[in-house]
Amino acid sequence: MPNTGGTTHKAKANSEASGPLITVAICTRNRAALLEKAVRSVLPQMSDDTELLIVDSASTDNTPEIAGRLAAANPRLTVYREEKPGISLARNRALKNAHGQYVLFLDDDETAEPDWLAAYQRFLSAPPSEKIAAVGGTVLNEFEIPLPKWANASATFDHGNAPKCLPHRGSLYGGNAAYRCEVALAVGMFDTQLGRGEDSDLMLRLQDAGYEIWWLPGAAIRHFVPASRMKYRWMMRGRFNDGRFIATQRLKSRRGGLDRGLYRVARIIGGPFHALAQLLAALIMLPMNYPKAAEHLLQACRNCGIAWGMLVN
Repeated sequence: MPNTGGTTHKAKANSEASGPLITVAICTRNRAALLEKAVRSVLPQMSDDTELLIVDSASTDNTPEIAGRLAAANPRLTVYREEKPGISLARNRALKNAHGQYVLFLDDDETAEPDWLAAYQRFLSAPPSEKIAAVGGTVLNEFEIPLPKWANASATFDHGNAPKCLPHRGSLYGGNAAYRCEVALAVGMFDTQLGRGEDSDLMLRLQDAGYEIWWLPGAAIRHFVPASRMKYRWMMRGRFNDGRFIATQRLKSRRGGLDRGLYRVARIIGGPFHALAQLLAALIMLPMNYPKAAEHLLQACRNCGIAWGMLVN
């Protein structure tokens, strides 16, 4: 049965001495079939130094039954129910209830490559720096349909072939990243108000607090990208929301008072002009280069999102 209790924090002071090294956390909502594939890709890799959590984010399909069946057959797997939907809320529940020193997130539409968990165990059991707060690895996108000509999407998320500390504002893919649990809790966990970009926001706050974000190329996962995400309308909405997140981050980085106010007004006024310039570029490019025209239109959506984010934040 899923755990729905009100406990919010584990005894983190004792976790490093007595708990596992890694808690793998899979947050899910209404993806029962995909969830089982994700879980079964991890189970063969489990060891005495790991545990597995499923956080059900208010699913209304048969996810609770699938998760419960998997937990009943695997003593190292625990299921939690988060009654309010939202990826940040679900991930925060995982951070609060994990026994591991690190919480390693895997999304429900992903599957782990065979050496995935072992790569994290090797790295985190002897980390190259005491300041590491997050580490993540390669993402191999598997598209359900061939990419449309206009789609600006990559088959791989990759920072190179060697482990390294990422620069300031360098970011990892949220569905394949491990966080040092006590540090993530200390800086406030995932911001539940963002709605997008919460991974980048947390990593930036960790870096601002003096911690490091590392790249681990050997820890790869496969990410299923459904046909629905290859629709242009979905891409437009995504770019608009990207713009809203960018606006939020830029306002956070500004000092309060006059400086912040003037910057906000300038971006609100300039946003529509930037968007119009991109629309004009799209019209000009349309007869000659359809993919480039499509990209200009997506950039217009992003600029509109920035202006809107400046207005409402």
